[in-house]
Amino acid sequence: ASIFEQLATLDSLADRGWQAGEGDRRSVPQLLCDQLEFADVLLVNKADLVSEAQLRKVETLVKRINPKAEVLSTTHSQLEPARLLGVARFDMRRAEEHPGWLAEARENEHVPETLEYGISSFVFRARVPFHPERL
Repeated sequence: ASIFEQLATLDSLADRGWQAGEGDRRSVPQLLCDQLEFADVLLVNKADLVSEAQLRKVETLVKRINPKAEVLSTTHSQLEPARLLGVARFDMRRAEEHPGWLAEARENEHVPETLEYGISSFVFRARVPFHPERL
């Protein structure tokens, strides 16, 4: 789905099963805007599936929402790792000026993103490597 469709939807996070918890009443556009506003880097993926004019429209929108973020267009999410790794982008002063940061600090109730968005990870170990033709 396009960013424009997601920003125009009336769906709540609960409608999609994305809510952080029982009391999470945010909408999909609210979550999307929160993420866009606070990001240091914004990847505009699937650039090969839209016209140049459509791509510029998306890039203009995300730049308007977050003028300080670096906007990178990708195809199949392919990007040189050096564009993301080892690049010191985080700025504590800038983060502290963000309204969401201040609101959370005032409420003194930080919910880690791992809990808020159900993010988890695991380590898979095996003695035999994956067979490349069976993946």
